[in-house]
Amino acid sequence: MKRIIMHIDMDAFFASIEQNRKPWLMGKPVGVTGNPDGRSVVATASYEARKFGVKSGMPIGTARKLCPEIILVHTDFEEYVKVSNELVKLSSLFSPVIEQFSIDEVFMDLTYVTRDFDEALELGNIIKRSVKEHFNLTCTIGISVNKLLAKLASKLAKPDGLKAIRENEIQCVLDLLPVRKLTGIGSKTELVLNEKFKVKTIGQLQGIPLYELISVFHTYGKFLYNVSRGIDNSEVITEIDREDAKSIGNSITFDSDTDDFDFIKGVLRFLSGKVADRLRNANFYCRSVTITIRYSNFNTINHGKSISPTNLDSMVFKTSTELFEESFREGSKVRLLGVSVRGLTRGIDLSLYDDKSFKKEGKVLLAMDNIRKRFGFDKINYGSTKLSNKPSSVNPPHCANVKGLS
Repeated sequence: MKRIIMHIDMDAFFASIEQNRKPWLMGKPVGVTGNPDGRSVVATASYEARKFGVKSGMPIGTARKLCPEIILVHTDFEEYVKVSNELVKLSSLFSPVIEQFSIDEVFMDLTYVTRDFDEALELGNIIKRSVKEHFNLTCTIGISVNKLLAKLASKLAKPDGLKAIRENEIQCVLDLLPVRKLTGIGSKTELVLNEKFKVKTIGQLQGIPLYELISVFHTYGKFLYNVSRGIDNSEVITEIDREDAKSIGNSITFDSDTDDFDFIKGVLRFLSGKVADRLRNANFYCRSVTITIRYSNFNTINHGKSISPTNLDSMVFKTSTELFEESFREGSKVRLLGVSVRGLTRGIDLSLYDDKSFKKEGKVLLAMDNIRKRFGFDKINYGSTKLSNKPSSVNPPHCANVKGLS
């Protein structure tokens, strides 16, 4: 049976939320940023600002030159996470198999929910109306036979659109598209493809033999070979699927690469909290922590260490920060950060631990977990990790299109 996969992508998510909360911003060029008064970048631009050429990752100074009337609004990441979680709950009403791919994206497997693409398109219209009614926000939906092509379909339908790429349309759609339209191919890869192979379109990329791509891009060459042909066998991974695995992890990808350690430390704290929360909810303790760092050139490293069994935010955060400091390459910029834990076990005897601070944090987290279960993860956090209103080490200046939570 051919799969039917849907990709839901919120339109200008951060900026749209701010316009929705502050009606006087409606119809005006808006840029969301971590520090409107300092040196920072645009996290998300409203479509009114995009008409002037303003885009994610652009320095504020450049954005002001392109659009002197732009209104800069401080990021309220906590609010964006809240809306994102509510979007996931809404999506679960339409399919039991959903994956929160990023803070503003959801994948749904409709293979056993809808009979064909026509029915999937009808469901897409229903979901778009539901999102508008519940959040007063718009989204774009793409539908195809796998996640790669569903995401491409939504990208081609932006903004506020609905598009399907059926199996017999795949080659026709891919042939003339620029290679950068495919997820995972950025400007640097596009430049190398043009310089080395004179390749500009996906159709041209299909003509490059696998061995030649591997000779230039190494293992990434196989990825390029597959995506140029629309090949993607990855599954829509539900939260339950993750918790049944031998590891638990979360990751975040940024539109804007960064080497800002304060920002990175804040992201590590956020990821560590999410991972530890999932450990406790599944009644697990972990015996090792691993971080994943993907640099702007797509080189990826994993670095981990064994620790005493824990499910505490502070221990996961402390270890992940140490691992980052040990493995970060000076002069490089980070594109993705991930924190994962392994060696999962149950039945740890906490009486073995005499550390009063360990027991104290455990009690605090128990209270926090109870509140989160009732009202959502974003409803309570440490005072030092509040991601809104004030610039801080965890209110990242480059908080652009945060992806992952995977």
